[in-house]
Amino acid sequence: MKNETLLLNAIQSTSLDQLTKLIADYLEQAVLIVDQSGALISRGRTDLKQVPADWLDALATDNRYHYGHQEYIRDVLNPQALNPWYFFVSQSKGFPLAANQVQLAIQVLNNFTDRYALNPNQGAVNAIFAQLLAAPEQTDAHLLQTLTTEKLVCVTVSANHGAPYQADLLQALRQLATPLPLTETPAGLVLLLPAASLDQTQPELTTLGKQYAQHFFISEPYDDITQTPAFLNICRQAEQLAHQLGTLTVVNPTQKYNIYIILSHVDNGALLKNTMCTQLIALKKYDGQHHAELFPTLFAYLENDCHVTATAEKLHLHRNSLAKRLNKIQDLLAIDFSDADKTFGLRLSYRLFHFLQI
Repeated sequence: MKNETLLLNAIQSTSLDQLTKLIADYLEQAVLIVDQSGALISRGRTDLKQVPADWLDALATDNRYHYGHQEYIRDVLNPQALNPWYFFVSQSKGFPLAANQVQLAIQVLNNFTDRYALNPNQGAVNAIFAQLLAAPEQTDAHLLQTLTTEKLVCVTVSANHGAPYQADLLQALRQLATPLPLTETPAGLVLLLPAASLDQTQPELTTLGKQYAQHFFISEPYDDITQTPAFLNICRQAEQLAHQLGTLTVVNPTQKYNIYIILSHVDNGALLKNTMCTQLIALKKYDGQHHAELFPTLFAYLENDCHVTATAEKLHLHRNSLAKRLNKIQDLLAIDFSDADKTFGLRLSYRLFHFLQI
């Protein structure tokens, strides 16, 4: 079969199986397409239904494999695909493969899979993701929704002031995110990660942030990838508040800033001040008059869920010293630490202090 005949018939092919058999006839050899787990995608001129496990070694340096009297040569179809497929074609001493014919067959297969989005590449996914962030109502996100059924987190990446753009960082983040998407926006990079992998990926983000002078904001987990624009908005608001409050770190969970985001949408400043516990104002005044540290002590105690040992370690205090401070606080404020509503009100009031920079 001539090259022109292959190309003409390939254009008319409407299924991958039809195309695979056409390529087998073109090469006059058995051909197989399998995924990285060994599952058969398509085949022609062979009854082999599954390749041996050792044929799937991604690090193998020799791409020749044997099955009975046949030798198979392995190539990768579209290495940029989300889950690249392997293309195996047999050859014999009497019918050695012509390299230019194999490359033409691979090109035809890649064009077909791109045309029908059978095994989409990462670039296409990233492009749709960018469109989703820019115009969510006009974006068909079906392809993105097929990527995973797990919970996701949205991660924003922004450079510290004066930090140069570095291609190595982008490559590292692409490897971390794939097969989930990554795109660049005017405000910085945005990527998605599986929520279940955060314990492993957060240390990697910390390392990258320190190495390349970047900071990351990580949203709370969500189910539907089409919700990403809303969670991206929360990440951006959290970043703005972190700069405003002086609390920016390398890796920043947005959960820490949820209450501040809510407060930032309250226009009535007087209302915010009047809803603060006046007891805290009195406690801060006492500290100023007596050079005490009761105000930060109470905050640490509340943030550690009223656990004495954890609070003492946090403040580098002996338990007895902490107990004396807590007794003094109770003398001044008459706080019932077993009252969940009261302690919640106090914790909220501390955030109001911080937000209003009192």
